[in-house]
Amino acid sequence: MDAQISLSPDLIARIEREANARGMSLPDFVRDSLERAITQKPPVDALFADTAVYRDDGPVDFASNHDDYLYGDGS
Repeated sequence: MDAQISLSPDLIARIEREANARGMSLPDFVRDSLERAITQKPPVDALFADTAVYRDDGPVDFASNHDDYLYGDGS
Protein backbone atom coordinates (compact mmCIF):
# COMPACT_ATOMS: atom_id res chain seq x y z
CA MET A 1 0.00 0.00 0.00
CA ASP A 2 1.32 3.43 -0.87
CA ALA A 3 0.73 6.45 1.32
CA GLN A 4 1.19 10.15 0.80
CA ILE A 5 2.17 12.54 3.57
CA SER A 6 2.97 16.24 3.71
CA LEU A 7 6.25 17.38 5.22
CA SER A 8 7.79 20.82 5.49
CA PRO A 9 10.63 21.62 3.09
CA ASP A 10 12.98 21.98 6.06
CA LEU A 11 12.08 18.53 7.37
CA ILE A 12 12.50 16.97 3.93
CA ALA A 13 15.94 18.54 3.61
CA ARG A 14 16.96 17.24 7.04
CA ILE A 15 15.65 13.75 6.22
CA GLU A 16 17.50 13.73 2.89
CA ARG A 17 20.77 14.79 4.57
CA GLU A 18 20.45 12.09 7.21
CA ALA A 19 19.54 9.41 4.66
CA ASN A 20 22.52 10.39 2.52
CA ALA A 21 24.83 10.38 5.54
CA ARG A 22 23.73 6.82 6.27
CA GLY A 23 24.01 5.71 2.65
CA MET A 24 20.27 5.06 2.42
CA SER A 25 17.59 6.09 -0.03
CA LEU A 26 15.00 8.54 1.26
CA PRO A 27 12.15 5.97 1.16
CA ASP A 28 14.27 3.34 2.93
CA PHE A 29 15.29 5.82 5.61
CA VAL A 30 11.69 6.92 6.20
CA ARG A 31 10.41 3.33 6.35
CA ASP A 32 13.21 2.31 8.73
CA SER A 33 12.63 5.34 10.96
CA LEU A 34 8.89 4.78 11.16
CA GLU A 35 9.29 1.07 11.85
CA ARG A 36 11.72 1.83 14.67
CA ALA A 37 9.42 4.53 16.08
CA ILE A 38 6.44 2.21 16.37
CA THR A 39 8.30 -0.86 17.65
CA GLN A 40 10.60 0.68 20.27
CA LYS A 41 9.32 0.94 23.79
CA PRO A 42 9.94 4.25 25.54
CA PRO A 43 12.66 4.09 28.19
CA VAL A 44 11.50 3.36 31.71
CA ASP A 45 12.21 6.12 34.21
CA ALA A 46 14.51 4.63 36.86
CA LEU A 47 12.53 6.30 39.66
CA PHE A 48 9.29 4.64 38.65
CA ALA A 49 11.00 1.29 38.00
CA ASP A 50 12.43 1.20 41.54
CA THR A 51 9.59 -0.33 43.56
CA ALA A 52 11.47 0.27 46.80
CA VAL A 53 11.07 4.00 46.14
CA TYR A 54 7.90 4.24 44.08
CA ARG A 55 5.01 1.81 44.43
CA ASP A 56 2.00 3.19 42.54
CA ASP A 57 0.87 5.49 39.73
CA GLY A 58 0.63 8.48 42.05
CA PRO A 59 -2.30 10.81 42.60
CA VAL A 60 -4.56 11.33 39.61
CA ASP A 61 -4.45 15.11 40.08
CA PHE A 62 -0.68 15.40 40.38
CA ALA A 63 -0.26 17.44 37.19
CA SER A 64 -2.66 20.15 38.30
CA ASN A 65 -1.62 20.14 41.99
CA HIS A 66 2.08 19.28 41.82
CA ASP A 67 3.18 22.31 43.86
CA ASP A 68 0.92 21.27 46.71
CA TYR A 69 2.28 17.71 46.63
CA LEU A 70 5.90 18.81 46.39
CA TYR A 71 5.96 21.87 48.64
CA GLY A 72 2.80 21.68 50.73
CA ASP A 73 -0.32 23.78 50.51
CA GLY A 74 0.61 27.29 49.48
CA SER A 75 -2.57 28.93 50.80
